[in-house]
Amino acid sequence: MKRIVSLLTLLTTALVLALPAMAQQQENHQATASPLVQLLQSKGILTPEEVATVSQASSPTEADKRLAQLLVEKGLISEQEYKATYTTTPVAASGSSAAHLVNAVLRVPEAQSSGQAAPAPAAPSVVPAVAPLRVLPIDAPKQGGLIPDIKLGSGASMKLYGFYKASAVSDTASSGGATFGSQDWPLPLLLADTGPTSDSQVHIKARSFRIGSQFEWVPKGSSVTVTGKVEGDFEGDYTNVNNRNISGVRSSQFGIRLAFVRLDTKLGGTVPVFAEFGQDWSLIASSLPSLFETTGLGVGMGTLYERIPQFKVGVQFHSGDLKIQPEFAMVLPAAASSGLTDEQRARFGDRAGSESNQPGEEARVVFQFPISHSWSGVAPAQIIVSGHHARMNEIIPGVAQAATSQICLVTPCTIRTPFPLNPSVPNVGFTTTTTILNATNCSGASCTLATLFPRGSEADNPQNIWTTELQLPTPWVTFVGKFYRGNDMRFFFGSQLNDVFSSLHGLVDVGNGISFSGRPITFGCAGGTTAPGGVPLPPDTIDCQGTPVLEAHLQPIGGYGGFGELSFPLSRIFHADPEGHNSGWILHLQYGTDRAYAAEARRGNGLARTDLDTAALTYKLNKWVSFVQETSYINTRAATARSKLFQGVRVTQAHDWRNEFGTIFTF
Repeated sequence: MKRIVSLLTLLTTALVLALPAMAQQQENHQATASPLVQLLQSKGILTPEEVATVSQASSPTEADKRLAQLLVEKGLISEQEYKATYTTTPVAASGSSAAHLVNAVLRVPEAQSSGQAAPAPAAPSVVPAVAPLRVLPIDAPKQGGLIPDIKLGSGASMKLYGFYKASAVSDTASSGGATFGSQDWPLPLLLADTGPTSDSQVHIKARSFRIGSQFEWVPKGSSVTVTGKVEGDFEGDYTNVNNRNISGVRSSQFGIRLAFVRLDTKLGGTVPVFAEFGQDWSLIASSLPSLFETTGLGVGMGTLYERIPQFKVGVQFHSGDLKIQPEFAMVLPAAASSGLTDEQRARFGDRAGSESNQPGEEARVVFQFPISHSWSGVAPAQIIVSGHHARMNEIIPGVAQAATSQICLVTPCTIRTPFPLNPSVPNVGFTTTTTILNATNCSGASCTLATLFPRGSEADNPQNIWTTELQLPTPWVTFVGKFYRGNDMRFFFGSQLNDVFSSLHGLVDVGNGISFSGRPITFGCAGGTTAPGGVPLPPDTIDCQGTPVLEAHLQPIGGYGGFGELSFPLSRIFHADPEGHNSGWILHLQYGTDRAYAAEARRGNGLARTDLDTAALTYKLNKWVSFVQETSYINTRAATARSKLFQGVRVTQAHDWRNEFGTIFTF
């Protein structure tokens, strides 16, 4: 298998190197576009619509300003540089040391029309540095700044974008089991036994299609810019219907990723502020690695992220080239409870967060600044600090009829009942057959959980996360780093996908109940179970010694992790011709780690740590087509030595070599 993958990689690489030898396809533009504008378009910096906007300017000065404004929006020049350029003295005569701008619209001078040669404008050309992947940029949209693909009847402008990716994948091991053992994207290993082998496998992925649309509305006479975005892809769940059961492996279903509306204006005409409503990236997801594998994007391997419904506001302060933007969001609280059934997931999903009756809260502050003004084609740097807080609430229903609600079918529930297990009995309610003596919250001589909590009970737990992030682009290498720490991070793909466990904290187990989320909740006697004087108690009888019976405390499983990534613009480093066929080579090196506290993880899924080492070589044929070879090493360790099954034996850790090769078509 390895030889086949190597041969496929070699043949495809040869094809990639041969294709650029042909003339690259160029779009026809108006004859009035200057060489500088044409150069920026050929490098993918300007779109054809932006070129048309510049070329249709009424004068060379206006064209220069339009071009400069576009470069400011793209982060290639700063506001200070823009202002300095247009407050300097007029262009000096030839031979002067004063700087001069090339007109964005090429005007034919009279000398050229009479047969004399006109001087060709000189424009420096350079391969751009690698820009960090920023899903939450802080550059405010400008009114009328969207060049539309489609004009809607409502007056809104719409621009489409997206990509299609096809790839071949080889894994030397799987995550294991009937549920996790045949995925075309990686999870932590040791989730279940892989059988007699490591369950190596190959996949051909052709479902990675993403499409989105940006919107802009420009109300007349309004200082508010209204923008929006809707984005979705086919990398979500597979359908679960009869006509797809046979062909389901190739038939995933479309799902919404992003959908929001944003309002931007300026306080006092100078301070940008915004409000956003809808589903967007969580504020703790500012930095993501440049992984080719985007279905999971490092789930449980150091990439902490989520897209979440939210109401968000922010304000931006300027001090020279420094931008400082604090943001605050009210978000949907979610725990991604591990005990949910397929039916519960299909209906809505997690409910523990919503039933806390309070929204989640997120905040971040971004510091953006250029590292050096002399670097061409380099994005500004960012330093980010963010945090998240929410509360989860598990509701355990009461027992209306003890005889029909005392069976607990969810492991590791403790069952105390003289009746045989009946699969038709709902797996809800309390166990009720243990006799509890001398409990202070019991109204009679003896009680059961059903009489102690006839209306049920509830237990809650906090969810707290904080992150620090750093993005440093330079002409030679771009560094992106992230560190996070928190608890109950399953929803954000952290802490080895653990959530919470039921902790007695000194209580002695007297029975269990099952919450609406399918979680077993232990109930215990606060004062122990030894009868005064050491008198033996009858079977299934517990003496609480004058102390109450309480539901167990829900302990969120904590952890930490993060990633560091180095991206090298190989073409720029080796001085490739920006217009040549070797101008699109990039190397990404990334290390990620996600860890759960071992003592707590032993009460969860038993995983303590997963590390991800990745090297990816990207060749960009042009702005539409890229080829990628990504090699990853995944290593997972258990919280307890020799506690997990892998290849049919007890092990402490397992590893997987993963190779994925493919192409991305971007539009």
